[in-house]
Amino acid sequence: MDFPRTLRIPIRLDDDPGYRGSVHDDAVARRMGFKAALVPGAFVYGHVSRIAVDSWGVDWLRHGLMGARFRRPVYDGDVLTAEASALADTGSDRRSEVSLRNEDGEEVATGWVAMPLEDPMPPAVADCPVQPLPEPPQAVEPGGMVVGTRLGSRNAVLTGEEFRRSLNAFDEGHPLYLGGGLVHSGCLIRRTMFDANRSFRFPAPVVFVSGEAQHFAPVSPGQRLSTSGTVTAAYERKGRHYFETEELLVVDGARVAARFRRTSIYA
Repeated sequence: MDFPRTLRIPIRLDDDPGYRGSVHDDAVARRMGFKAALVPGAFVYGHVSRIAVDSWGVDWLRHGLMGARFRRPVYDGDVLTAEASALADTGSDRRSEVSLRNEDGEEVATGWVAMPLEDPMPPAVADCPVQPLPEPPQAVEPGGMVVGTRLGSRNAVLTGEEFRRSLNAFDEGHPLYLGGGLVHSGCLIRRTMFDANRSFRFPAPVVFVSGEAQHFAPVSPGQRLSTSGTVTAAYERKGRHYFETEELLVVDGARVAARFRRTSIYA
């Protein structure tokens, strides 16, 4: 894919029973005053990542970067327009800025996709401790998130069935994923996000605000995945409580495949 580029993105939310009773359930969302079910931010992130894969293919899964920030709700049935700018040299990578707008012309998300000018060095796995998810999760009150807290993690194989469900959930149809046996970036960040959010008991549903990714190696179904993560910042802004995390995706206990940095609202 050449830059600049304009893409039309139909948004479809799958019928995962886990959405029932949440804002991702159409009936619940409408009762709360929304026009339809809200689409999780991870899925919007996945659509931004597709611009990168269309452009650089498997090389992007080996060492590409991206970022996304979610500015307004995205609804099931929306049709978004993505504008990807011409590539610019930042000194460390070649980058395209991305803007996603809904049919009313409102900017619902911004982001960027990039390829580094030099291949990045992944963190040494010896420096990436993995600890189990706490049972029960630690309760966190507004303002109570502590910087430096380690995140827990599952240590489980990503099965072929889980991978196929993820492709359906993200409406992902790129040939690299369908035929190449490689796991898409949205599935990976959702995996580490699950571990981060299950490490605590929050006073309110967590809202995914923004995320950045640095890939170091492709991931395939059948590999064992775990998260080595830390709370890196916590603060209050306009009455909302935020926390930031660094989440390293460890594959088979032997290498780091990606680093995700996320910002979330927890109260």
